[in-house]
Amino acid sequence: MRVVVKLGGSLLTDLELLHRMVAQLAAVQDAGHEVIAVHGGGMQIKETLERLAIPSRFHHGLRVTDAPTMRVVQMVLAGWVNKEIVASFQQLGRKAVGLCGGDGGSFVARKFQPSDGEPFDYGYVGEVFQSDPKLVQLLLSEGYFPVIACTAMGSDGAYYNINADEMAAAAAIFCRAERLVFLTDVPGVLDGQRAVIPQLNCHQITELRSAGVISEGMLPKTRACERALAEGIQAIHVVGGKEPDCLSRVLLKNEALGTEIV
Repeated sequence: MRVVVKLGGSLLTDLELLHRMVAQLAAVQDAGHEVIAVHGGGMQIKETLERLAIPSRFHHGLRVTDAPTMRVVQMVLAGWVNKEIVASFQQLGRKAVGLCGGDGGSFVARKFQPSDGEPFDYGYVGEVFQSDPKLVQLLLSEGYFPVIACTAMGSDGAYYNINADEMAAAAAIFCRAERLVFLTDVPGVLDGQRAVIPQLNCHQITELRSAGVISEGMLPKTRACERALAEGIQAIHVVGGKEPDCLSRVLLKNEALGTEIV
């Protein structure tokens, strides 16, 4: 089985928690599966932008990315955060290689256009529409963990900021993964009473989105889930990363944890 796991939120700022996640990724590989890690780094981007006195702006859960912001995004994601994750693998004696979408032409982006036709310019925010997964395939075949930062290059030669959930979905689609897991700061997709919804389909996602129950950062996550489902990903899970042994329980024991998107 090939699985894509998206790491985000406090999983990337709490090093002890990150090490626990990486140990679970190693256990999944030891069970005979191929693992691709995709990561964001929103808190680190926010911190760096504040230090540089560059304002942050969001629209419908996506970071509006002008040219100065894009330089920070590339520096933080493909540099700082990516290499910390690689180092965590190394501490366990595991081989990992940090990439961004531009490396090897692995993931090609175009400028993001809202699907609702809203005339809003997000700047250097992109969406992955094309891929050459040979580099990722090569790394997997040699036993490496590909660790992918969520930036990709456009056909214009510019780098684009890709929402990490969208990047994870694209990696799963183009690298032909069987399962996709989003590790988050919350225990799953929550209903109006803040309770975890065990299972969701696309119709229910649309209803919750219209009612405002799904909002902000969960908007791009559920869009990514819908795209992955449409492209044939067999199993998608939204799971709280702080839950003990969450990855092992979902991927190795097939335990119902968090929210399954069907």
